[in-house]
Amino acid sequence: MREIFIVGAGGFGREAIWTIERINAAAGHPLWRILGYADDNPRWKKGDNFEGYPILGTVEEAAREHPAASVFAAIGNNQKRLDMVKRLRGFDFPAIIDPTAQISPTTDFSCGTYVASEAVVQVGSVLGQFCLVGARTIIGHDATLGDFVNVGPGAAIASGVSVGDRVSFFANSSTMPGISIGSDCWIACGVGVRADLPAGTKVEA
Repeated sequence: MREIFIVGAGGFGREAIWTIERINAAAGHPLWRILGYADDNPRWKKGDNFEGYPILGTVEEAAREHPAASVFAAIGNNQKRLDMVKRLRGFDFPAIIDPTAQISPTTDFSCGTYVASEAVVQVGSVLGQFCLVGARTIIGHDATLGDFVNVGPGAAIASGVSVGDRVSFFANSSTMPGISIGSDCWIACGVGVRADLPAGTKVEA
């Protein structure tokens, strides 16, 4: 059984722990021992309890006291997640995949990626490092996501779409097939993207 701690004692951190608990239950035996949360927010003190799991202290304290543990960065903001991963360079960041997610065996996904409940990731797709795929999201066949992409709940990335790094798709957004979306784009809730987007584009509802 491997040990893991969660960076971020908030809503996403709670979701990540729930997913890991579901992974353990689906396996029929514990695959992960959840150590607790690490968080730099001064509202938390080492030893506090957050919904049944301890606060291990700051990120540095948790890293120092649990150097062999795996880590999940429960940080929705793409740039902040990237910065945290750099701080914890050398740690193991496993992919966390909800047992109800449907992922093709021909999908290629990387370290630190999170796929939430009932998401569907189709054949030939590629998920970069530290991507977040929300609940009931659909990633179409042969789509490619760069690193540190966040795809919100209910979003639909159509087949053959190419997505750069650090792109944010908010809930229920969607794309047309085969388009290209540059790095650091931001697509608001419910927006349908119909054409290529250059890097840094912000698309409002």
